[in-house]
Amino acid sequence: MRTCLLFFFTFILSISCSNKEETDIQLLEKDKKQLVESLDAYKVSSYKFGKILIRASIAEDTISKDFQDFKTNFQEIFDILMKHDHLEESSLSILDYIKLYRDYKKVEGFIIETDEDIFPTLTEVFMYTHGGSTTQQPIYFEEEKKINIQNTEHAILSAIVLLSKDLGKEISLYECSKTNPESLPDSEIKTLLQYYRGFLFFDKELYYLSENEITRNIHWLNKNKEINLPYTRALFQWGNLDNQKTHTGLHALNHVFRGFDRLRMDREIDEKRALEDFAIFLEDANQIGLNNEITWSIETYLYLKNEEHEKAISSLTKLKASTLLSSKDKNNIDQSIEYLKNRESGKVLNGVYDKYFLGKIATKYMFSILSQVDWKKFLEEQEVPHTNEMFETIDRLKKFLEDFDTYTSAEQLKESGEKLRNKGENLWDKAKGLVE
Repeated sequence: MRTCLLFFFTFILSISCSNKEETDIQLLEKDKKQLVESLDAYKVSSYKFGKILIRASIAEDTISKDFQDFKTNFQEIFDILMKHDHLEESSLSILDYIKLYRDYKKVEGFIIETDEDIFPTLTEVFMYTHGGSTTQQPIYFEEEKKINIQNTEHAILSAIVLLSKDLGKEISLYECSKTNPESLPDSEIKTLLQYYRGFLFFDKELYYLSENEITRNIHWLNKNKEINLPYTRALFQWGNLDNQKTHTGLHALNHVFRGFDRLRMDREIDEKRALEDFAIFLEDANQIGLNNEITWSIETYLYLKNEEHEKAISSLTKLKASTLLSSKDKNNIDQSIEYLKNRESGKVLNGVYDKYFLGKIATKYMFSILSQVDWKKFLEEQEVPHTNEMFETIDRLKKFLEDFDTYTSAEQLKESGEKLRNKGENLWDKAKGLVE
């Protein structure tokens, strides 16, 4: 009997423990693991391969024992890639690509396991290769400066490649994951970087990572109300706002995205927190006259919650006029307005106008902002060193990844071998020697 009772209470206890809500910390750790898993992709490792080739080109042998073992392979691949001004399709021969593939397979494990930030920064490489002389020794930054520089490089690359059809979100997320705002001195770059990280994590549905990033940023903004924000004004096209209002605008956008994060979470406390964020966002937005798709979306959501139908219809009508919305979105808004005219707000909240629609509007708004930025011009105007070289590097990496994927597939390698065999035994023997 005692054994049965013990078993019963143990069973009940196990059920109650399994149903217990996970804490914010536990959920954040889950997101961190998911981020690592999402970066375990061939596209990311290929891109990382190209970047390490460039960064390792001026690295000292002593950087690590593993690097000493592979340094010759890295140098050979780098020399092939850099021996032409442009990586045009005809620049590299079939033998070059077979050799690249052979050398890549040798270092593949090292690439996957190695943190690219153990190598010199791209800026150090540009200073050496574009400094007018390659006979002198490279100049290396002190550790603190190196950390600042590579954080900035990762942030710039993450923003530039986000809208690229060749690189896109996976590479942008990888670059973003390599940034560490906490290691940066207090500055506008730091707060913009944290906001950007929060946005990318939100887009990747890593809501707890995003919330954590934005929460830290909100705390930072609250403590640094006097900081100058010229980059923010330029980025969001707020040229008509003074510094105080720019701070209020950035504060508003951080709260609204944290609200979107919390709205997509599962716990009741999260929705309550989201509504608090939305209220702060609208208060900030009203102070500076911020009137856009996000404002109208949040207004509609809150009006629907409060059964204020006429006000909700007014905000939905403004939203419908937005060029960000698809024809399907606009048809859904028409349907929502009809529901409201018939006093059926519940159908709107639970159907066409829900938290997923809100998140989609927010994401489209941010992508529209980022897509309007001429990043090369923007960086040059902010006097970011080696802007031209940065864009040349991105173009070179794009072309390299495109051709490397094309010419090193199993089918293409087989076809290349047949072409070499037909051209002569001498070339065929060379190719066999490379892949054996």
